[in-house]
Parts: sequence; C-alpha cells; structure tokens
Amino acid sequence: MLYIITNILSALTIITLLGVFSLIYRQEIKKISILSITICSVLIALSVILTNFVGYSFIFFGATITIALGNFILFIIGMLFGPVLGIISAIATDSLGSLIFINGPYHNGFMFNLVLYAILGALTFCYKTQKYWALKASIHYIVSFVLISFFFNTIWIYSIYENVGFTAATFIIKLIKFPISISIYIPITLSSFSLMYFLINNNTSLDFWSKRKYLINIVRIKKVKKSQKTPE
Repeated sequence: MLYIITNILSALTIITLLGVFSLIYRQEIKKISILSITICSVLIALSVILTNFVGYSFIFFGATITIALGNFILFIIGMLFGPVLGIISAIATDSLGSLIFINGPYHNGFMFNLVLYAILGALTFCYKTQKYWALKASIHYIVSFVLISFFFNTIWIYSIYENVGFTAATFIIKLIKFPISISIYIPITLSSFSLMYFLINNNTSLDFWSKRKYLINIVRIKKVKKSQKTPE
C-alpha cells in the first residue's frame, strides 16, 4: 500500500511542479528552440549512459542497489536551460533509462529525484545578483544530494522493500560515501557547466536560461567598469 501511495504522490508532485514552473516562467517556454531541445537530448542520452551503463549495481541483503553516475547532468541541464526544460529532461531521462535498463522495481520517486536536481540547478541563477554563482551552485547541489540521498531515497526504498534493516543499512552506506561523492560531483558539475556554457555561448546564438540570467549581469558590470575609466 505504501508503494502505491508514494508512487501516486511522486507522480502528482512532478506534474504539479511542471505546471507551476511552466506558469511562472511561461515566457521562457516561448524561447525554447530546436537547438536547445537537441542539446538537452544529447545530455539526456549521456545521463542515461552514465547512469545505466557506466554506473554500477550490486546486491545487498538480497536487493539491487544502483550507483547512478549521470544524475549531475540533470543539475547542469537545469543550470543551462532553466526549470521547465530541466523537469521535462528529468522525466525523459528516467523514462528512457527505465525502458532500456530495468533493474528492480520501478518507482516514480526516482524520477522525482531527477526533477529535484534539475530545479535546484536552475534556481542557482534566480538570485538578484549572480556573484559567487559557483558557490551557490555548490550549495544547491549539496542540498539536493542530501535531500535525495538521506530523505527521499529512504522513503522510496522502504516503500519498495518494506524492510527497516535494509533501509537503515543503505542509509549508513550513503552516509559513509557522502563526503567522497560530494568531493567528486561538485567539481565535475561546475567544470562541465563552465565548459558547456562557453561552447554554447561562443558557437551559437542560442538564447538560453543561464545566458539571460548570468551573462547579462557580467556585461553590465563590464560596461560600468569602462564608464568609470578616466580618459587619458
């Protein structure tokens, strides 16, 4: 019964979040282009590959535990293209991964995890000032990782197996791995975003989320500095 309830609640939450962000950022939806969809599609495929083929699984107390390596890509998609396209990409990533790589019982909660990564990634650029964006992104990633690993995943795993001992054991394993995971994922996320931002911004005329939220402020700062220079 808990399995059914959590599945329904997860699905309803995802639909609600997509509806709310689509309403709040309805102007952003109009700016979604074929090129941005194409880039997201490539990143979705990369996330599926990293999670289901490069990632690894192991048997623990008779249950299968999967270590997902591609979840940080959803955080990057959110940073680059905003919450709406990020949520859609998260839904597509989980659906595609579940279709081609079935490993254990399916739960909508794991799709919600990816949605949360994408939303918190997008919210990195929702502050009034974009100073210290890397620090903000790091904090957002840590918050999403903690919420997913130690709270939501605990609920999803227990609802699937209804085994307190197994759930507690997986929680302890994640707690031990936490500092190592964060020390790996944050540098990868920041460097990957910086590289992709540079490539997209310098090789296309694409008008995307982080460019509007971040680059505009950088341009303004440069203009202010130039205007402050005294003529020789």
